[in-house]
Amino acid sequence: MPDLTPPRTRPDVRDPSTRLVASLVVMLAIILAFCLYTVREVRQLRDEQTTISERNRLDSLQLLRIQNNLSILATAMRDMADRTEPYPMISWRQTFDRIKADLHQAILAEQSLAPAVRPPAQQQRLLASADRFWETIDRVFAAAGAGREPEAETLLRTDATSQHQELVSMVSQFLVLNNRVQEDASQLNRAIYGRVMREILVLMTVLLLLVSVAGGFAIAANRRAFADVGRLSGELRNLSWRMLRMQEDLQESFSRELHDEFGQLLTAIGMLLGRVKRQLAHDSPLVTDLEEVRGIVQQTLERIRTESRMLHPVILDDFGLEKALEWYVGQFGRQHGIETAFVKTTPIGVLSPEATIHIYRIVQEALTNVSRHSGSDEATVRLSQHDDVVTLQIEDRGKGLPPDVERRQGWQGIGLISMRERAELMGGTFEWQRAEPRGLRIYVRVPLGGKAAGRPAEREDAADPAEELQQS
Repeated sequence: MPDLTPPRTRPDVRDPSTRLVASLVVMLAIILAFCLYTVREVRQLRDEQTTISERNRLDSLQLLRIQNNLSILATAMRDMADRTEPYPMISWRQTFDRIKADLHQAILAEQSLAPAVRPPAQQQRLLASADRFWETIDRVFAAAGAGREPEAETLLRTDATSQHQELVSMVSQFLVLNNRVQEDASQLNRAIYGRVMREILVLMTVLLLLVSVAGGFAIAANRRAFADVGRLSGELRNLSWRMLRMQEDLQESFSRELHDEFGQLLTAIGMLLGRVKRQLAHDSPLVTDLEEVRGIVQQTLERIRTESRMLHPVILDDFGLEKALEWYVGQFGRQHGIETAFVKTTPIGVLSPEATIHIYRIVQEALTNVSRHSGSDEATVRLSQHDDVVTLQIEDRGKGLPPDVERRQGWQGIGLISMRERAELMGGTFEWQRAEPRGLRIYVRVPLGGKAAGRPAEREDAADPAEELQQS
């Protein structure tokens, strides 16, 4: 008898989903933080660079505007001093007033855009120099208006010209300072870019390390989960084998009880009836009754013998799988009124005892399903071998499985589950499909060298009591 001790209860296995989800959340949080930091740094760098560059650009434009006004002033002062135009000096007043207004606006605009590194004293010097220059110009036009043009010319060539040169020099210095500020801003931008790059590299390194750790943790958790699934599958497979082994042992024990106990009892009854018959006169009316009772005993004994073989096929142990299937298929057809054929297309190699009993039970289960559910009036069992693979095919011409059942992926009834489990225990495969034009076709493929799990079935030979009854 098989060992029916229940397997040791395994400790509860923690669900790895929580840890995997936590690892995923951590990785996503790290990636999100890295992206936000990168966006912030790049945006800050862009804003700083844009602000500095735009301010310097606008300030330089105002300085160029001031230079342009000063250049116009230089041209006007030269023309006025050299008397190139046949106009009195006072007539240049309107030109100088227009240039003064534009120059004053340019200086005020440049003052609001001046870089922070420029000292405020320099800006005040520019304003003071501009005021002194225009005061001198006012004296020039006052002298010219009073008719003292030589005096006005002298002021224009001396004081006004030197003050004009001072303004030009200061504006040039401001432009040089702006260029220096722009270079400093470029260096600052390069420094910021370098810092951001270093920080990004550090963050990428940390991110890679964390992702590697989290990935390794996830892989380890998955491996543990798959190992647990493998162990559970092994335990389920072992339990399945024990159940099948227990079923075979129970059927064998019950078959032996039918064969030995009830068979011997009916044989003894038949022998007693034969002895009574021999003691009666040939013309006794009891002879007919005794023959009738003896016939009933014989039929009962034949029925017990058939059922005993159905429960545990002794012919399988004595003559092998092919003879056992041939006998069972013929017996099934006679009992159920279904035209059943057994076809062996190629010679079959030697199979293990476990594989032969599993194949035999699969045929039993399949034909039982045919008689109960298919409504078919014919069935075929084919057995063949190709390239060390034994193929079993059971086909009927019934109604097959309902369409809605066939559309359910992975659907299997109890019978199909039992057949699939037996096929997998032999190291083989089990498939089913619709037969054309109707019906169901089952395929079982078993490697010839495959060995089923479990222990080989044991058998005790016993005499057939039916033979004794037939000989008495």
